[in-house]
Amino acid sequence: MTGHIPGATVLRRLPFESVVVSPGSNHVALRAANERLVLSLIRSHGELSKAQIAELSGLTAQTASVISRSLIEAGLLIAGNPVRGRVGQPYVPLRLNPQGAMFFGLHVGTKKACLALVDFTGHVITETSVARGTANLSDVIAFARQAVEEIRTGFNSERNARIQGLGASIASGALRMGSDPASWLEIDDAFAAFGQDIGVTTYVSNDAVAACSAEQIYGLGGGLSDFVYVFVDESVSGGLVHDGRIHFSRDGSGANLGKVLVPNADAKMVPLRSLASVVRKKKLLSKDLELLARGIAFATYSASAVVSYSAVIVDGAISSEYISRLCALLRTLLGEIDGRSSTPLIVREGSHTRKAAALGAACLPLADRFYPEAPSNRSSSD
Repeated sequence: MTGHIPGATVLRRLPFESVVVSPGSNHVALRAANERLVLSLIRSHGELSKAQIAELSGLTAQTASVISRSLIEAGLLIAGNPVRGRVGQPYVPLRLNPQGAMFFGLHVGTKKACLALVDFTGHVITETSVARGTANLSDVIAFARQAVEEIRTGFNSERNARIQGLGASIASGALRMGSDPASWLEIDDAFAAFGQDIGVTTYVSNDAVAACSAEQIYGLGGGLSDFVYVFVDESVSGGLVHDGRIHFSRDGSGANLGKVLVPNADAKMVPLRSLASVVRKKKLLSKDLELLARGIAFATYSASAVVSYSAVIVDGAISSEYISRLCALLRTLLGEIDGRSSTPLIVREGSHTRKAAALGAACLPLADRFYPEAPSNRSSSD
């Protein structure tokens, strides 16, 4: 359960893909979809007038005005001071209210766990972390429970009602149940029970999916509808983002770039994820990065032969220096592989290494509740 903000239907979980926008559509479903659309447009542009919202969304001027007014009343949007243009009536710019909604983000890495409270615009309000003395799932839940309780104690009922979910991003192999690695089912069940205890809906995924969600909402991906996202840590994972929607899974059971076969140092074909073994070294040599970059180049080029996309975003739980070097190598290698292409792939560094790790986790409930199309791994129900 989460607190419900009066006047806003957008907070009722409603996957956009289930909404049929037609004259016979359910009114509440259609309104919720329109609210999500308006919020995502304003997030992308910073601020918009009602007329601009209507133009960009395809909504009628009246519908755009009604939706905008309801979101202002719900505290999700703020109306700025009127701006006088060269011609016509002054317009009022609308922007997101940072305090309109808040989200907990829990990142569980191999060395530490951290929990942050993030506002509606991506600002980290507060963050706390603990060194990982143990990899037990129960210990991580205990840390999260204490951190959440300490934060909420300082809030009144109105601010607590603005907390709209807890997202958890789990690094590969970071959690155990007893002596064995914890399965996703065990992790989901544990966080579902945790969410029920604290009255907050929980969402669980791996760090690659969480980081990709943050890239779409706050990073470079916000201006791209189609790209390949590559995340490097103890493994290499990621996949395609198409029409603003993530098309790769949090584990090995579904689609994932890490499953693509690429040549290793012995010219044998191996899954791309296996090349990440070089990342575990204390210091990466040039030949290690070249091997990894070549594998990523083969995998991303193979993906471009099946689905059209314009860019590759590379990120990970490694230093920004290594990410920069990987991207430089990848640009060269992609040019060598497909030098005749009139539209070469754009290679960009992601922003994960420059942001709080828990920000990506906090994007999971934000994306599910406020974005038109949002993949989610949800552990408890409203």
